[in-house]
Amino acid sequence: MKREFKPAWWLRSPHLQTLWPVFFKKRHKLDLLVEQVELDDGDFIDLCWSKKDSDKVVLVLHGLEGSLHSHYANGIMYQLEQSGYKPVFMYFRGCSGRINRLARAYHSGETADLAFIVEHVRKTTGSYP
Repeated sequence: MKREFKPAWWLRSPHLQTLWPVFFKKRHKLDLLVEQVELDDGDFIDLCWSKKDSDKVVLVLHGLEGSLHSHYANGIMYQLEQSGYKPVFMYFRGCSGRINRLARAYHSGETADLAFIVEHVRKTTGSYP
């Protein structure tokens, strides 16, 4: 599939295209179960599990300083549920709104936490996200 992007006639500015969903995108009410996953180093990571019953699991990650309340994350979680998936939102260390136990923060090169959570989701659901 190859199509050229054509913005709406009233939203041609790339700056406005970036800001539009922040202010005008619909927020969806999600029914989620929050789980605090204990890590091997004594810290924790919070996961927000969709209560949708599905064996198709998708792990959703946020951007820099993002959260489940970010317009894109809320929309992705909702669309995944509507498409028959069970989305699981992973908060990186220090991003869930609760203070972590260790003075260790996340960064884009940190993959150990993600690997740990992928394995946790696999053990919990029986399949890889």
